[in-house]
Amino acid sequence: MGRLRSAGKIEPVNKLWLSAKEAMAYLGCSDKLLEKLRNNAEISFSQYNKRTIWYDLKSIERFIERNRVV
Repeated sequence: MGRLRSAGKIEPVNKLWLSAKEAMAYLGCSDKLLEKLRNNAEISFSQYNKRTIWYDLKSIERFIERNRVV
């Protein structure tokens, strides 16, 4: 979690985007499953060049909720 300095205080900054490594750790999945979720438009992502991909944390949380088994 990042932090901002403001008038001598350090305040936490909530992450909105996760790297591929962070997204895999959050979901507990492999890179192949993460790629499948991305390609099937199950989760949102942003891409810079062809290598840097960031995953939207809110969409990952929505995916988990949609697929929850009660």
